[in-house]
Formats: sequence, structure tokens, C-alpha cells
Amino acid sequence: MRDKPLILIVEDNPASLEIMQVRLEASGYQVITATDGEAGLEAAQSSLPDLILLDLMMPRMDGLEVSRRLKANEQLPFMPIIMVTAKTDTKDVIAGLEAGGDEYLTKPVDHGSLVARVKSMLRIKELHDTVLEQSAQLENQLKTASKIQTLFWPDLPEPTGGLHSWAVSQPAAYVGGDFYDAITLPDNSVLAYVADVSGKGVPAALIMAAVSTKVRAEAALQQDLNLILQAVNGATYELASAEGYFTTMLLLKYWPATRKMEMVRAGHLHPLLVSASQVSEISHLKGVSLGVLDEVKYEIAELRLNPGDSLLLFSDGVTEAENERVEQFGYQRLIDHLSASSSFPRGQGVLGAVETWRGEAVANDDLTIFEVWCEPE
Repeated sequence: MRDKPLILIVEDNPASLEIMQVRLEASGYQVITATDGEAGLEAAQSSLPDLILLDLMMPRMDGLEVSRRLKANEQLPFMPIIMVTAKTDTKDVIAGLEAGGDEYLTKPVDHGSLVARVKSMLRIKELHDTVLEQSAQLENQLKTASKIQTLFWPDLPEPTGGLHSWAVSQPAAYVGGDFYDAITLPDNSVLAYVADVSGKGVPAALIMAAVSTKVRAEAALQQDLNLILQAVNGATYELASAEGYFTTMLLLKYWPATRKMEMVRAGHLHPLLVSASQVSEISHLKGVSLGVLDEVKYEIAELRLNPGDSLLLFSDGVTEAENERVEQFGYQRLIDHLSASSSFPRGQGVLGAVETWRGEAVANDDLTIFEVWCEPE
């Protein structure tokens, strides 16, 4: 809002217009005027006043229509409208408010009421503009945070021993709590995981950053997956359990030279093993989510990828993706898609299927997929 607010008076009665203009200018406001509805609409659109005093009964276009058109134009900023009317019937007042009026004055306009209503509406205008400015600042900060979060996505290991990897992570909003990582260790094994912090937005993203840092720190200290995850769990419990946050994770270690794999699961969705003939869920892994209990132990499972096999780690943003009818993509649709998939990476095909399913619907959850696959013979 301007330092000296600009007020537009739209009034076809010269005497009424002059009285309001003189009183408002004496109170320190800038004033512009129009004497019919069409001229008032044009003045509002070109001058963008901070407040409009709008007579209801005017030639060429009445005040109700002027108000409707202004409020319907989403390109215009918020301009409070005070309806000025000689009609005091309740239905006339209601008609003005339903047309977009924010307040009303009855004729003849009392000086005290005029100034009081104007001050009140300008305070609302100032608050509205402040909220919009703060919202724009927050949006810019979130856009910056979104760019920063992408720095956490690692460069995936180069294909070795016939093993390839592929990954994607998409937050539902600017930032999210889904994440993945892939760390090449000194013995040429790869430590990788997919994780999902409960909730979305900035708190989840901050926890994500802390957990990601802790995993990398522990990976440099020890080789045992159970010990790594126990240490991460302890840190997560101290960090966020009091606020009710927890993190699910599927931690994987594999050796490209032998195609051997080890996995531990902390409450995360079970991974899928996809071969040319079937899709199977590795469902026997047990383990509570990170941050729920202070001390936990995790089971380690082993497998070996055969030529043409894929191991798919994913978050519930895949299975719970909603379309415009609020229907979920679902686990069975994921299985059906993978069963019919013949191209690599299979995860990329899953991502495409989910995006097609979602259509124009806004993403309702963060989505992450990590895949390791072995070249077919």
C-alpha cells in the first residue's frame, strides 16, 4: 500500500462526490474520481487504488457489476470496496456484499462514519499486502531450499561388473523428506539406501539432511549394516522423537564384482526383486523405523542379482500417488507394470507410469525410487 493511500470515488452525484472527496483529502488521502460505472472500472484497473468508494446506483454500469468484474479479475491486487448506497433495505446491503463489497455506507454519508470505515478498510488492505509480501519472500526461500536439497542427490556409481544404478527423488512441495544416497566405499562396494521422513515440507527436509549426514559419517567408520543403522537410529531418536518424527529406511550394500547384496530394513516398504519371469517382494526383513525406539537391532538379508534382474527400492509416494479422482496408484498396479516391463531401468518406467496415472493432480506425497539392475546375458 502507498505511504499516502490512493482512494477512488465512483459516484454520479456531483454533490456527494465533492463532499467525500473534500473530507478524504482533508484527512490526508489522495483521491481520484469517476462519475459512472464504466469510467470507475477503467480507473480502478489503470490506477490500482488502495480503496474504492463505489456508489451502487449509476448510469452505464451499476456498482454491483463494477464490483463483480473487479473481484473476478485475478490479475488485479486486493482493493477493498466500500459500497455507498441510499438504500437501507437488508437485501440491498446483502446484494452489495455478495457482489464483492467489503463494507458499506448509507447516504447521506456521515463524516465520522466515512473516515472510520476508510481507516478500517485500509488497515485490512495493509495487512493483506503484508501477508502477500511475506508469502512471496517465503516462496523465494523455499525455491532456494529446493535447489539446495538437490545437492544431496549423489552422482551414481559408474556401471561395474554388469551392475547399473538409477534413481529419482521428487518432493511433493518445494522440499521434502524422501531421499536416497549411493556411496562407493574403499573396498569398491556401494552403500545405498532409500529413506522417508514422516511428514513433508521444511521439518522433514531438515531431518532428511541430518540423517543423510549421519549415514555418511557412520559408513566411513564401520562396515556392518546393522551397526550403521543402529547408530543412525540413535541419532534420529535424539533428534526428532520428541516431536513425533520418525524415518523409514531400506539400507543396501552391494559388491559389483560378485553381484552380492546385503540389506537391512527400518520400517520401510519391502524392496522388489524383478526378473524376466516374475516380481517378488523381499518381505522377510524385519526392523522398526528410525527414531521410534532408543535401542534396536536389525536383520540382515543377502541375495545375488542374476543377469536381467532388478532390485527396486521405493517410497510410498509411488504406491500412494493419487489421480484426479483421488484414487491411488496402488501396490498391485506397480506389480503389474513391473511384470510387463522389459526395458531398463525399470524404475524409469515406473516413474512414467505414476506420472501418467497422476495426470493433472497435484502430487500428494514425496516420491523416491532407487534401482540396481544387472545386464541381461
